Amino acid sequence: MQWFEPYPLYISIMAFFILFLSIVLLKKPNNFVRILLSVILILSSLFMISTAIELYIDDFNGMQWLRNIQQIALFLCPVFLFGFAREIAEPNAEKSIKYMTYLGVPSVIGVILLFTNPIHHWMRSSVTTQTVWGLTEISITPTALGIIFISYLLFLTLLAVFTFIRNMHDLPSHLRTSHLLSSIAILLPLLSLCLLSSLSVKIPGQIALSFSMMSVLLIFIFKRYDFNSIWPVSRNKILESLDEGILLFGPKYNLLEINQAGYQLLKRWMPHLQENIIIGQRLDQLFTDRRIMEGVYQHISTSFEWKIELGDEDVYLQVNIVPIGYYGRDIMLVVLTDITEKKLIENRLYTLAHYDSLTNICNRHSFIEKYNAMMENKEISVSFLLMDIDHFKQFNDQYGHIVGDQVLKEFAVALTEFFMSAKYFSIVGRIGGEEFGVLLRKDAGQAGEQANLFQQKLTEHSIFVNGEQQEKITVSIGLTTTYEPISFEKMYKEADKALYQAKRAGRDRVEMINA
Repeated sequence: MQWFEPYPLYISIMAFFILFLSIVLLKKPNNFVRILLSVILILSSLFMISTAIELYIDDFNGMQWLRNIQQIALFLCPVFLFGFAREIAEPNAEKSIKYMTYLGVPSVIGVILLFTNPIHHWMRSSVTTQTVWGLTEISITPTALGIIFISYLLFLTLLAVFTFIRNMHDLPSHLRTSHLLSSIAILLPLLSLCLLSSLSVKIPGQIALSFSMMSVLLIFIFKRYDFNSIWPVSRNKILESLDEGILLFGPKYNLLEINQAGYQLLKRWMPHLQENIIIGQRLDQLFTDRRIMEGVYQHISTSFEWKIELGDEDVYLQVNIVPIGYYGRDIMLVVLTDITEKKLIENRLYTLAHYDSLTNICNRHSFIEKYNAMMENKEISVSFLLMDIDHFKQFNDQYGHIVGDQVLKEFAVALTEFFMSAKYFSIVGRIGGEEFGVLLRKDAGQAGEQANLFQQKLTEHSIFVNGEQQEKITVSIGLTTTYEPISFEKMYKEADKALYQAKRAGRDRVEMINA
């Protein structure tokens, strides 16, 4: 036979090409997926090289030994294909290695039995040669035990395909193509055997040819679709560039991964936490919030705001919990975003929108909102006290607007201290200028008593003007009470009439009109 037979030469060239790519994949940076693919390619190239040499030589014993070497790749390749599929579907090198070890035991036993077959003849009932296309190769008839081992290899191959197909459920539609093509690549040796057998077509080194197609397709898929290939290089840069705290918890709820932002957030309520021992900490050692515990333990997606009180400081975090992996059963992602500044801005905007900037009590808009909310309860009586500081213009004219503002502030403080500490629920607000309002859940008689007590309280209160001179504050009050829901405009109109009567009657008094 000539040494430059085209077909064995093609198998040899493809084998060395695939072997070269397998070595390239092992260059740093690498990850477990790349290592598994590299081993699969090495086994494939080993199978192809030994097949090409088998087709080249004519020595029967040498051909038998080459066929046994092929069986090493044939028996072990499905084990690594399953590990490759599982690691892409669920990155967990420790667990993948454990499964591969268990599944690889029968394959190793099968290889040992093949190499010792001349002694016991358990795997092969006959070994002959056949010539196809002018090339001689070994032809083997397996025993029943041999068929069982072959069936086991088929089972591992289909298990790898099933792993890819099952994981497609958790993927976006644009990423499912990679899993579908990977499944087809793994099935190529089986498909080629079934197809060619049905067509009664014989090709020398048929499995080696299908291995070359499988290997090339897997390399293409990995380079075209595998986003994990950039992960070893960019993982740290990606995680550390994020302002959000990223935490990954494993199946036993131990911390697997955390970025620097997450570590700094944890240190805010655990100042003695050391960075070199944080990995491996249990969930309940890092968090006490019930919602975080439930989200992670129950493997549910959830999002909420978490307020942490740290002495005189409040920290607000947005917590997002997302299950990842096989149907969300294994790894839990916890994302912590510091929204303290945002909450402070929101609180400030809320304060500006709902509270009077001078007196820090409800403004007119907020006061009306609270009144409307109170009116939704039809079973209570509501009294509205409309107050006006007596002779307020004189304070402005005599002492200036700065003193006038001081009068408004001190009056608001006195109003709040008296009514907000009352027995029944009350709302205090600045309606406008020197006009203030109080809402009480009381009937007319009780509200009138409260109004008179407040006026008496004011007589005990003096304002220091320019640091020395004392001035007294008096207030006229118009009171109206309703026992059924009415609009604020109508309520205000009746209270304003009563206030006008109080002013005409000499001020510093309470007048009442029922709405």
